[in-house]
Formats: sequence, C-alpha cells, structure tokens
Amino acid sequence: MALEPLDQRHLQAVDGFIELGMFEEADARLEELDPILRSAFEVLIRRLAIYHGLKKWDLMQVVAQKLAEFDVQNIDWVVSYAYATHRIGSTDAARTILLNAQPRFPKEGIIYYNLACYDCQLGEIESAKNRLKKAFEIDPTWRSQALEDEDLKPLWDSLRLEVD
Repeated sequence: MALEPLDQRHLQAVDGFIELGMFEEADARLEELDPILRSAFEVLIRRLAIYHGLKKWDLMQVVAQKLAEFDVQNIDWVVSYAYATHRIGSTDAARTILLNAQPRFPKEGIIYYNLACYDCQLGEIESAKNRLKKAFEIDPTWRSQALEDEDLKPLWDSLRLEVD
C-alpha cells in the first residue's frame, strides 16, 4: 500500500520516537494516521515495537500473531508472538508456537534458544540443556546472552547443584 507523504512523515516520526524509547509518543503519533492505514503491514511492525516497549504483552501478542500469519517466512514475527505469549503467562503455548515454527526455521538458533528458555520455565531442564546446546552449535553468540538470561536461571541453578 502506497503511503501519502504526510503518512510517510508520521511513520518517520514514529520511528524516531521508538529509537528514543518514547513509546507513548510513538503510539500517539500512529493514531494520527488515516484509520484505513492503521492495520497496514508497515504500521503493524511499528505497533509491535511500541507494545514491546510499553510491555503491553497482550496487544503485542495480537499484532505479532497477525504479522506471523501474514509473513510466514519471517522468523522475527514468530519469535515475537511466542515471546509475548510467554510474557502473558502462557509459557507452554509459547513453546508450542515455536515447536510448530521450528520445521520452517531449522537453522535458526533463536528458536532453540527460546525453546530452552521455555523448557527451563516449565521445569524441563534436560530438554533445555539439549536445546541450548543446539542453539550454541548453530550460533555461538547465544552463549553470552545465556549467562544473563533470567529465564535460564533454573538451568544454571541445576548445574550448581550437580557441582556441589
């Protein structure tokens, strides 16, 4: 959908607000768009970032699901959909979202990494270890993030107990 110059300027302003972490201002600026454009792909991408920044997980979930359905080959939307689902307290459902997407993205470490996080939160430590190992094999840069990730704390705690 081609955007009018005024709408393009609105989106540029929204991008600026998002970059500055001014999510409420970005959201307000999106509301100035023509109502017909509010569900356009370009707008939904920005809404996703805004809702993430505002920690409006339920709204983020809805938008991410729409993006994932519209653009099935983009892993970002699936991961965002699962993440928002996890944040609203449905970790098992988040894991299912990623398991369903995994065949489309077999070489994406982020899928295995997030599955490891969700397994940890669900108390499935051995599965988490295996998935984390696979994530590291695919993309070793996940190692540094794993050390700081609160979702993986049950795994690190279990390893400490094995050493003691």
